[in-house]
Amino acid sequence: MKPFTIFGILPLLIFLFSANEKTPDQSSVYIESDIQWQALEEAQYRAKEDNKPLFIFVEAEWCGTCKAMLREVFPQENVLEEVQNFHLVSIDVDSRKEVTFNGESLTEREFAQAMQVQGTPTMIFVDSGGEVMGRQSGFMDAEELTKLLRYVRSDQFGEVPFSEFDPG
Repeated sequence: MKPFTIFGILPLLIFLFSANEKTPDQSSVYIESDIQWQALEEAQYRAKEDNKPLFIFVEAEWCGTCKAMLREVFPQENVLEEVQNFHLVSIDVDSRKEVTFNGESLTEREFAQAMQVQGTPTMIFVDSGGEVMGRQSGFMDAEELTKLLRYVRSDQFGEVPFSEFDPG
């Protein structure tokens, strides 16, 4: 009976430990929950093709608030629906992994510094031409994040303050 138990549990353990693993290939997409994160360079390339903005989630491995958003907010149905209108990129403020932004090669850490990230999580929105549209720091629940995502795509973006935006 023991061999059956070991052979039954081993595949499950392998699956669980590899399910959320990021692939080392910069051009590939990996899945955490139902979110498909893209490499920064690939997201910019795709944005130029389809004119969708980038939603860059700047996080840190040690950031409990970031993990809470990834675990509790991003899997919510309303958030999953809205993020389909963006190219999603995850950046680790401490990572020395190379990324390319607007043709410039730098580490994720340098990218966060260039974007003047002061804390995590920070959400940065970049248009299809590579211009930063805006940023929001701190935890947002699913309702707030959904409203922000709708605001960024709306005709009211930049015309009406986010606090006065009514997604209708």
